Amino acid sequence: MSDKPPQYFEGILQLRETTQEVYDWVYDTIEKEGKCRVAKEKALKNGYDLYLSDNHYLQALGKRLKRKFSGELVVSRRLHTQDKMTLKAVYRVTVLFRQHRFKEGDIVEVDNERYKILKVGKRVHTKHLGSGKLKIFEGSVLEHKLH
Repeated sequence: MSDKPPQYFEGILQLRETTQEVYDWVYDTIEKEGKCRVAKEKALKNGYDLYLSDNHYLQALGKRLKRKFSGELVVSRRLHTQDKMTLKAVYRVTVLFRQHRFKEGDIVEVDNERYKILKVGKRVHTKHLGSGKLKIFEGSVLEHKLH
């Protein structure tokens, strides 16, 4: 893969409030595709930090995570160093994935009203079980109202 030391990493995948299925899928995908490696892992009380050896792969993996498992994806970067040969800025990327507690087909209760989740994206499309009216929630707002 590369001549970099085993602890070398370009970015961090932060998995927060995810199921074991998400964690297993990430490891299986990285292992199966062989385009990147996990340089180290840190277990936290609400998730994991996986230090990955390739920024571009990390960002693509984050997008695939969001498509496969409903949740919130936040990508950020910070200046790490400058390439000595090209003088270009080198960034470390952090990809945060926080899994929603709901998925398509679930019945949820919001403000004492019951809704069926029809579609999950940045916005969550629901149908009121009593009236049949459609209602759209921001994913983070719906997540907050379910506490």
